[in-house]
Amino acid sequence: MHVLRLKNPVGKKGRALTIGNFDGVHLGHQAMLRRLVTVADERNLISTVIIFEPHPAEFFSPLDAPTRLYGCREKVMSFFDAGIEQVVVLPFNKKYSLMLAEDFVNDVLVSTLSVKWLLIGDDFRFGFRRSGDYDTLLKKSLECEFGLEATQSVTVKGARVSSTAVRDALASGDLKSAEQMMGKRYNVSGRVVQGDQIGRTLGYPTANIHFGRSSFPLSGVFTAYIDGPEFNQRPALLSVGKRPTVTKSGHVCIEVYLIDYSGDLYGQRLYVEVVSKLRDQERFDNTDMLIEAMKGDERQARQFFNIK
Repeated sequence: MHVLRLKNPVGKKGRALTIGNFDGVHLGHQAMLRRLVTVADERNLISTVIIFEPHPAEFFSPLDAPTRLYGCREKVMSFFDAGIEQVVVLPFNKKYSLMLAEDFVNDVLVSTLSVKWLLIGDDFRFGFRRSGDYDTLLKKSLECEFGLEATQSVTVKGARVSSTAVRDALASGDLKSAEQMMGKRYNVSGRVVQGDQIGRTLGYPTANIHFGRSSFPLSGVFTAYIDGPEFNQRPALLSVGKRPTVTKSGHVCIEVYLIDYSGDLYGQRLYVEVVSKLRDQERFDNTDMLIEAMKGDERQARQFFNIK
């Protein structure tokens, strides 16, 4: 168990807790976090979020688990921005996969984390074979004397906001719907690593970004804003895909081309805010056709960002 202390909860005893995956930290998650912080402040408790790493779906079915919207870093940054004081990262393993729901409450929530108030989503399930639910927690809350509350789903345009809905919107290139459900543009961060220099040979030197996961919820060519140690909101082109014209590796590559920039970015952590989709990934018959397409992407991006 890892406890990340984002803020210093001076003079507080006991925790106001919430548990979940929080993938993407969308509007529904944000509403939960606001409620958690409010109750924690009212009751002088430590506002605490519990997440699992890896996510249980990745433990049970690593090849079929949903593509992550956020890594652990992005989630923790969002928690910090929301005013959360502590994050508990539980390593989901065989021990937790076999733990009975009642034992999880007794051993983790009550004995280890001193829960005084618990907030859950309306579809929350936990414990061995997902046997624990709101009724399980209600019984334990009366027995162990902690408060319990379940949130209602948040809707946008009549549809329930969920990580799955955000994931589907991004996969289809509907960035506007994803932004409406997240309350912000989709954003990720990663460190610039050494690439194969193909972009440089084509006249478009790109920064290859390592995001620490094998799949990505987007595919195609996008406009983006990039933040880094030396700049903020730098206009750029973002390419996500398997680069079928220049390689047959099958690996997903995430590359950014910063417009009118020539500095050294190796080793730097960049923050990518995806703005709009220009086109899907394509396989061209030769590199000349690819270069022409990239020139077209740059023209569109310059027009979008109003750069001459």
